[in-house]
Amino acid sequence: MARDVTSLLKEPEIGEGPKELPYPGLLKELSRQALERRPCYDYRRRSAEEVEARIGQVRRALRKCLGLPGRASAAGPTRVIERPAVQLDGFSIRPVVMERGGGWYITAHLYVPDGLARPAPAVLHVHGHSYDGKSAPFYARRCRGLARRGFVALFVDFPEADERKGTGHALWYPVLAGITLQGIMIEDNSAALTYLSSLPFVDRARLGVTGSSGGGNQTAFLAALDERVAAAAPCNAPCMIAEHCAHGSDAYCHCEAVPGMVGAGIEYHDLLAAAAPRAVRVFSGIRDPLFPVVGARRAVEEASFAHAALATLRSSEGATSLRSTSASKLGCTHEEHYCGHACPAEFREGVYRFFEQALKRPGDVRGPGGEGEDIDMSAPELDALRKRPARFLTIADLYRARLRSTRPKRPGPSEINRLLGRRAGSAVAACVVRFEERNRSRLLLQTGDGAVLPTVVRKGGGSHLVLAISDKGKSAALRQMGARGPVASFDWRGQGETAPPQDIWYQRASHYLSIAGKTLAGDRVTDLLAVAAWLRREGTPASNIVAFGGEASLIALLAALAEPTLPRVELHGLLRSFRDAPGLIGQVPYTAWVPGLAALTDIPQMLAALGKRAVVKSWLKAGAERPREGYT
Repeated sequence: MARDVTSLLKEPEIGEGPKELPYPGLLKELSRQALERRPCYDYRRRSAEEVEARIGQVRRALRKCLGLPGRASAAGPTRVIERPAVQLDGFSIRPVVMERGGGWYITAHLYVPDGLARPAPAVLHVHGHSYDGKSAPFYARRCRGLARRGFVALFVDFPEADERKGTGHALWYPVLAGITLQGIMIEDNSAALTYLSSLPFVDRARLGVTGSSGGGNQTAFLAALDERVAAAAPCNAPCMIAEHCAHGSDAYCHCEAVPGMVGAGIEYHDLLAAAAPRAVRVFSGIRDPLFPVVGARRAVEEASFAHAALATLRSSEGATSLRSTSASKLGCTHEEHYCGHACPAEFREGVYRFFEQALKRPGDVRGPGGEGEDIDMSAPELDALRKRPARFLTIADLYRARLRSTRPKRPGPSEINRLLGRRAGSAVAACVVRFEERNRSRLLLQTGDGAVLPTVVRKGGGSHLVLAISDKGKSAALRQMGARGPVASFDWRGQGETAPPQDIWYQRASHYLSIAGKTLAGDRVTDLLAVAAWLRREGTPASNIVAFGGEASLIALLAALAEPTLPRVELHGLLRSFRDAPGLIGQVPYTAWVPGLAALTDIPQMLAALGKRAVVKSWLKAGAERPREGYT
């Protein structure tokens, strides 16, 4: 009697033994490999001219990846509302609302030190993933510290924080339309810089930016792209992306993952280098588990060569050029503190010292120093948006507006494969474990890139084999197919027997692969095509593909478009249009969304391109958008 096999992964001695497999960290290993295969630019021994040319390339490619206009231009608010200032100990806080476009509101607090007699240096403060935003005491403390040292500080809420609740934030579906959350925040922060530099008591040649964690990443991106930033202090965030993948303990937020960035040759050191020769000081916690200090050290060291090369240049633009300021003499440096993912008092003091070195001049207001007492940030007089406007745009509104301006077309295989980040003809699989039972075969297939796919082929009457997939794995697919006829099913990478031990790795793999210029959806398309190709070679080709669920249906549809020889696909649970994505959270996971797909095509056009090779058995119904849609 054949013994029961609960998992092929636990019995490698059966049949032909497989090579060493990276379980249970399959998604982690494949993500790491995808990032490390990309070349990393070396700034060592480069001339100033070479560095300048490289920085130009980085900025152009970065703007494209972020979904920003190709030509750099500073964003600005179309309208500003300033509320009465609230006087405090050594400074005042003025609530400010900036409207960008029509209906996109940015709320902020403007900290102004007492006693300004001439234009002062100013620092834009951007924050990480506390949705209290500018009202969070531990964030406001930093702005008080800056103001009490003579700096004007502008603290901006990011989307969904504090008074911007309801806009949405941790969302992945916007990448379908070529919209990135980091790109939205860069334009918000650029508009905030425009407002800050317009104030008569601010010296526009002495602007800084700082933030920690997600705010540290915002700082690095903004300084790379906006040359008005004279000094940047990104905290608790800069880290080589490949290092973050290999050893970081948590995922990026969707707002921090920029599709195609590493695929375009841009690693984190390039962000820091693109700010050269302006001053950059990275602040890190030695015990930070999220952003390992080793990755931060390497990013700063690699970028420092670019800063050193440009520091020797002398601008012909006169004394007001950023290159001629004291900030340009500081280069790219690293300050470490013995802490975790936090900014304790000595850490914040280091940030203040850096800005004093980079931006202060003799005769500037010194202020009382210290950080003063915590204040009640919930006081009504500190509200910027006293009444929610009738037209208050959300990220879903921006997404739909972008799609209204596109003309979807019928896609061809080359276009689909390009967006999926895969090569045509790359779907191959070999059987490394095979165990025959009376009514079924249990297999372990391995794809060309090392992914292993636990597979079951159920025997039965009839000559037509059906290949079935499900959002819930092969066991669910087999149940949904019922008992009749021969059926094959498998767990795609990261599913069923190959699921990661922590759900957060679905998000991490989606991000890392996308950043590397691939997609998790594209790799799962390859899995489906590889299994279908293996069945053909075995002499038991699938007569059709049956998909159950929102992700499985989209994967099957994409596979049929990518490979014209794939048999007919039968879809149980397909979305009707990418316009419905905001209302499908919970029905289609973010792992299925392919950056740029909705900017090229839509479901009706995809089905039209397949003709009789696709049949939809049931449609998904978009529900109401959730107040905190897409949060992870």
